[in-house]
Amino acid sequence: MKTSLIKKTAFALVLLALAILSNGQYAIFFAIWLFVPLMLFTVRNLKRWQGFLLAFTIIGVGYLIGTDVAPFLPLYVSLIITAVFSFLAFLPYLIDSFFRKKRSHFISTLIFPTAAVLIEYAYHYVDPFGTWWHYAYTQQSQYVLIQSISVFGLGYITFLIMWFASVVNWMYEQRDDKKNVKKALLVYGLVLALTLLYGGYRVQFQKPNSETIRVASISAPNDLNSMIDIEGLRNPETENEVKVITRNNTTKLNQYLFDKSIQEAQAGAKIVFWAEGNAVILKEDENDLYNEASKVATEQDIYLGISVAVVDPDNERFVENKWVLFNKNGNKIIDYWKGISVPGAEAPISNNKPVGIQHVETEYGILTGVICFDLDFPNYLKAAQGSDILLAPSNDYEEIGHLHTNMAKFRAIEQGFNLVRHASNGISIGTDYTGKVLSEMDHFADANKVLITQLPTKGKKTIYSMIGDSFIVICLALFVLVTILLRRKKTS
Repeated sequence: MKTSLIKKTAFALVLLALAILSNGQYAIFFAIWLFVPLMLFTVRNLKRWQGFLLAFTIIGVGYLIGTDVAPFLPLYVSLIITAVFSFLAFLPYLIDSFFRKKRSHFISTLIFPTAAVLIEYAYHYVDPFGTWWHYAYTQQSQYVLIQSISVFGLGYITFLIMWFASVVNWMYEQRDDKKNVKKALLVYGLVLALTLLYGGYRVQFQKPNSETIRVASISAPNDLNSMIDIEGLRNPETENEVKVITRNNTTKLNQYLFDKSIQEAQAGAKIVFWAEGNAVILKEDENDLYNEASKVATEQDIYLGISVAVVDPDNERFVENKWVLFNKNGNKIIDYWKGISVPGAEAPISNNKPVGIQHVETEYGILTGVICFDLDFPNYLKAAQGSDILLAPSNDYEEIGHLHTNMAKFRAIEQGFNLVRHASNGISIGTDYTGKVLSEMDHFADANKVLITQLPTKGKKTIYSMIGDSFIVICLALFVLVTILLRRKKTS
């Protein structure tokens, strides 16, 4: 009895360790491939309510520890989010449990993965934080494997992981029938092999071979950033004094960014842009900033993208988060307002117009841009289809630096554009459309805070950019079809 308890406790601790390593800040790519089969096996061998309690607890604790990267969130908010995620993550296991008498049929292995894909897609479709903690991101280091999202999107990676778990358990249950075991190995092995062959082909034979251009992206040092006294600007008694202080601070900040832009242009950069909200300007002075940007772009013969937080104290939502691109003639060719504001601290103060993703044809291909959080929403990024280069001024904080930047690579693979994501207070990267990292900079380790990227000028049209989330529809059809077929088959 005591030995049995020790074994069960040890096994539960192993599951918990794998849960922590399966997603979030501590994720190791292979952990989820081990955790899900073991959890599925465990749940199947318990009563339904016991399986729910165990899975809900282990998934929840693993999620809470692995995703503890938002220290500003109250504990109760984190616990609510964890409870919702854990419940939804358990649903595929629950659905699978209703087919326990039909598991002798190989097609039953499709129930668990298709249910997981559908539930995950629905969750992230309505989640105000987009695709954060999607299972596919756990595989960001698997360069060949993740090329498959250029065809089927994020859900396909989830399907492969969950189907693997289901097939492994089916093989164990059929271990006395070597013919069935070989059949399972053949079917799943063939799908995985074709996936990896496609990925290998794409990175070897569809890699960019166009000319490259030098892109310089810039962050201001933290000591130049200053808080805006919005209440002081709104108070008639202090308004003038606070405006003087604000203008002194923002002039110093913005001039630094212009000086660095000129320096990089003279070093050979053809495109220069700034990290999210790095320039700050009062609404009444906004046009003066644009006039200066136009002048610099013309004189330096560059495309200059300025990322600016426009402060309008007369508006309750007093920040306009913009990215404005000027061409070599000094003309404003993109006037982009952040599409999706971060819930919580940012959304209540942001006054952003829904202008949509804008494209412009240049001698360097079709350029477009979005701002930071926008990249976490694949459906929003569908509007970037056909772009050769996407520039993404961003701003993070240290705890999410690597996580957030790695997510951005998936958008480049999905839509086939070459990407520079420059993040103040985070990790900046340049990638080609296969997600290959061409340049990288750590804001906290680089004193210069300039990322130089030799970026290809030609993107690649992807199947995903044409068919979108058709794989989700395929999973829905498979789930319905397999359910009907299993219901008609005799109980094993």
